[in-house]
Amino acid sequence: MTVMLPGNGWKNLLLTINLITAVNTYLLEIGLEEMPAQMILPAVEQLKSLVQKTCENHQLSFDELHTFSTPRRLAVQINGLPDKQEDRSVELKGPPAAIAKDKDNNWTKAALGFAKKNGVEPADLQIREYEGKDYLFVQRIELGQPVPELLQAQLEKWISQLNFPKNMRWASYRMRFIRPIRWIVSLWNKTVVPLKLEMVEAGNETRGHRFLSSGKSLLKDAADYQEQLEKMNVMPDYEKRRESIVSQIKTLEQEFGFVVELDEKLLTEVTNLVEWPTVLLGDFEEEFLELPSEVLVTSMAVHQRYFPVFRKNEKQDSTAKILLPHFVTVRNGNSNGLDTVRRGNAKVLRARLSDARFFYLDDQKKSLDEFRQKAENVVFFQQRGTQGQRVQRIADLSVFIAGKLEFSEIQQKQVRRIAELSKFDLETQLVQEFPELQGLMGENYAMLKNEDAVVCRGIRQHYYPRNAKDFLPEDAESVPTALADKLDLLTTAFSLNMIPSGAADPYALRRTAQGITQLVLGLRLPLDLMELTSAAVRLLDDQQDLALDRTKLQNDLLDFLLQRQRWFLQERGIRYDLIDAVLKTPAAIQSKQEKTARPALAIEQLSFAEFLGEHLETDMFKRSVEAIVRAANISNKYADRIAEELNESALELSEEKNFLSALQPILNSDSQALWSPDNYLQQLRKIEPVVTRFFEDVMVMDEDLVKCGNRLWLCQQLAQWSGRHLDLQSIVFA
Repeated sequence: MTVMLPGNGWKNLLLTINLITAVNTYLLEIGLEEMPAQMILPAVEQLKSLVQKTCENHQLSFDELHTFSTPRRLAVQINGLPDKQEDRSVELKGPPAAIAKDKDNNWTKAALGFAKKNGVEPADLQIREYEGKDYLFVQRIELGQPVPELLQAQLEKWISQLNFPKNMRWASYRMRFIRPIRWIVSLWNKTVVPLKLEMVEAGNETRGHRFLSSGKSLLKDAADYQEQLEKMNVMPDYEKRRESIVSQIKTLEQEFGFVVELDEKLLTEVTNLVEWPTVLLGDFEEEFLELPSEVLVTSMAVHQRYFPVFRKNEKQDSTAKILLPHFVTVRNGNSNGLDTVRRGNAKVLRARLSDARFFYLDDQKKSLDEFRQKAENVVFFQQRGTQGQRVQRIADLSVFIAGKLEFSEIQQKQVRRIAELSKFDLETQLVQEFPELQGLMGENYAMLKNEDAVVCRGIRQHYYPRNAKDFLPEDAESVPTALADKLDLLTTAFSLNMIPSGAADPYALRRTAQGITQLVLGLRLPLDLMELTSAAVRLLDDQQDLALDRTKLQNDLLDFLLQRQRWFLQERGIRYDLIDAVLKTPAAIQSKQEKTARPALAIEQLSFAEFLGEHLETDMFKRSVEAIVRAANISNKYADRIAEELNESALELSEEKNFLSALQPILNSDSQALWSPDNYLQQLRKIEPVVTRFFEDVMVMDEDLVKCGNRLWLCQQLAQWSGRHLDLQSIVFA
């Protein structure tokens, strides 16, 4: 088409525009046996990523890319694809120009071969400079490949490269996949793009709902995929199914005046279990409401995938919700025969709740100490004693931590009781049937036995935090046991050389170490991880008589915990170099007052990291860092010339004397307040001008060995003082 563009004072410009309308649609559907719900969304995201990568690598433009998924299918639809790739000009580099022509200026075999290889005439060869040398170059036009052919070459890769936590083989096929592949749809508009995997050939035949449709159906056009499936009672769009479920539940809420608790994880799972969602309301007997609400909710949500139903308790607390004898579930089907389905679901739930009630009442016939005694016969780890012995270690370590936190005598007694009862509910019938309730049922049973309220809450809270986003214990008395439990698990596993490597972490030790870090740093506890790990190792070794290499085991634990500290600081948005600065401080620095100086506590490292973020870009801090780094570098470089002791009588220059005068208050102080970031900054402000003037006016490496040794000694002392707090050499300024 020719377009006339007018211009002011300019001649009319004629532009010839070739309009190419991209209206093509490609569809790939992988039909399977029912997949586990939790694996569907990650799989379809992988498929989307593979398709996008193909389009990017082959410069394929498109308008939209849609993914679809149900328990029986993974699909991707690409709209607005061109007929073929755009032609493109490619520049290729050949042999050096020095060997391209002979002495008679004729093309050599190397040049002629390069031209032939690339389908051009020798006259089209060009000589250009590249990285200081002349080379042969050729430009050629590569014709775009038809898009259906290009996609066909990628289809098998898309499918075979999907990763799943578990795969399976079926029949005699060699291919491994999450579930057997039953059909494949591969359509370019109305045309099948051939593909064969094992004995499954791609076509245009899809399948509807297993029970609500006639089964197979031919797709006439790839663009009609979603519309046609919905006519066959399949809602292939995940978000649309989810919205349908939520909308139907909201309708029930409005109709009956209750509140349905929509747990996001459960909602996602249920959405991935159905192809045509129909929400229904069921009931159970009110007598089951005598059970703890946690038991009812777990039975419904975890075991049956039902949504619990609540009403607001307006009289007591507007935020409180009271459980009602109803449940909401999602049927994979239509509204036909809902009463029958409702009765069937209620019957299944009734059986589970009856079991729970029996266990709950039977457990109450025993004392808490009886359950504790049962733990003596339960192996915790092979070669590492019983669960009862583990509880004893946790109790001893909990009291040790409580002492470090300066708890009162009453608090320490409460801590010990929390630790002693921390695992008793693992031996109850109810928790063995419902493992998700450990801690919660411990609290409930302890309350029924009239244990102290703080102790009851501690039995539940000592499991916190269970993951990176979980709560921290609310009661201070729960914290020592929470730490001790995790430290003992980590120590015991490491003593058996169960150190996580790569992605493998069967005992969730990374999560355990992260929990320790969250407790110490999240609650800002003044605890020394060296002391804690040493105590944990000692208690295990003494109890089990293992003859462990305690030093190696402790160092392994500290290194592992250090990695989690680094992650914690990163999550708070602290720069990598600042993290290095606080985590690379020496473990111990010799001082005049104490044989071994105390290493920085984890909470002190966090405080200094936050401090650095606030003061990093100030001029004073930059000058201070520059001066101290200079002092550290020169004292490290000439360590053999540093005086063993300062010879004050040899200090002649005022800059030397001023340097010493500024250092003495720091070196002679035994106050732990020097670990405070504010006090550290104050010390920097005092000493920075003195040190800067020293380096400006004094030649450190004097020919006089005594003078040189004195000056290096001053530099070394300054560097060591700063190193107790920060590794300033790690800091990178913009």
